[in-house]
Amino acid sequence: MSSLLFICFLNCDKFGFSYILIQQKREYFHICILPHEIDRFNAARVRIQDWPNDAKIIRETLSTSLNQWRNDKRTSAWLWIPIEQAHVIPIAAELGFAYHNAEERTAVLNQWLLTTKSMIPRFATHQVGVGGAVLHNKTNELLIIKERIGNREIWKLPGADGAIREVFEETGIHSKFESIIGFRQIHRYPGGHGRSDIYFICRLSTLTDTIDFDRNEVLDCKWIKLEDAIKDENPILRRAAKQLLFGLKNGFEQSIDFKLEQIPSIVTGFTFDFFTRPINSNK
Repeated sequence: MSSLLFICFLNCDKFGFSYILIQQKREYFHICILPHEIDRFNAARVRIQDWPNDAKIIRETLSTSLNQWRNDKRTSAWLWIPIEQAHVIPIAAELGFAYHNAEERTAVLNQWLLTTKSMIPRFATHQVGVGGAVLHNKTNELLIIKERIGNREIWKLPGADGAIREVFEETGIHSKFESIIGFRQIHRYPGGHGRSDIYFICRLSTLTDTIDFDRNEVLDCKWIKLEDAIKDENPILRRAAKQLLFGLKNGFEQSIDFKLEQIPSIVTGFTFDFFTRPINSNK
């Protein structure tokens, strides 16, 4: 009878794993889940510096890990592969992974694990997001959504890539762009793959007011009084609500709005979207 392999993984930790091979007369596999971390988006992140050379071991272990993460309802799986371990990449590709980014001596692969559309952002040197501060035209209430960030549930402004589209997809509310009322910026943002992150807040007015939110994207959605929003634990939500209260009292265009203007570019045939505080030419 031919000898086959007994595979036992030892010392599974965030730095990698070691293994021993013992000759046996029958086949028996004991495969552990890859050492990983769970990030605030409920994704499994694997950073292993020393992968085995045996393709079968890699394939079995990675496949078992993916099955476990799917059972655990993880949103996605991420692999950081050093260039010295590039033999892992074609095996990961067979199992559904794709490149997300690569820099210097490390490639990052990912795979969306849920049955919903992928929410993984594209990689870039800067990450830009947009939040929609949607004011109800009749009640002056603010539209907010609840999302889970790590182990916390946070109320926040709806929107991500494009304010009007994202507000509708997340909440069912149709809205109209009015102005930009502020933005925040941070370098080396952990939630944006360590990149610079810019988040714009747009003031939107409502065209409809019936909430029909997407439960695959958000936990809850509601209208809230601005006086209550300024007491929320989310500092960005508090600040946006204060801006809107000030605008209601003093006039949006006169106090907080950065309005859209189109100005010509020095390059023939092109124009810029230019956001600025309106200038009263009569003064």
